[in-house]
Amino acid sequence: MTGPIDTVLDTLPPSAAADVVRRWFTALEVQDLAELGALMARDVVIELPFSESGRTDPGHFRVYDGHAACVEFWTVAFEAEGDGGPLLDPEVTVSADGTTVFVEGRGDITMASGRRYRNRYVMRMVLRDGLVAHVREYYNPIVSAYAFGRPVAGQILLESL
Repeated sequence: MTGPIDTVLDTLPPSAAADVVRRWFTALEVQDLAELGALMARDVVIELPFSESGRTDPGHFRVYDGHAACVEFWTVAFEAEGDGGPLLDPEVTVSADGTTVFVEGRGDITMASGRRYRNRYVMRMVLRDGLVAHVREYYNPIVSAYAFGRPVAGQILLESL
């Protein structure tokens, strides 16, 4: 299955980085945990610095450290997200050495709860030895709090946007 990110990646010169990113976003789209796990380094870290906590200092946003924690993060996310979907309107930038990839795009899915989740993302991915070693994902935390039913700043539940 291909998604819109393939169109963007096809414009880049063939590279290991483009292949990893294509496989990563295809796995996200079809919610393939086995493929995501296969693409992660053992010491992978996923950070979400603009989280619903409202704080950006270390210790106040979600960080998943290590392969098992990152697979569990995606397991929980996929259960809440219901059906996945492609990254829309993606823009991809690969560093000259192929180790850092920036991906920007939008998502539009329906959560398992029935709530619509439309967000905009910027992801910085660091690749090492053909695997994803670090992901820092930025998104609108207010939209995410509503979709996932999380309180904003630990105290306010949103009933609508």
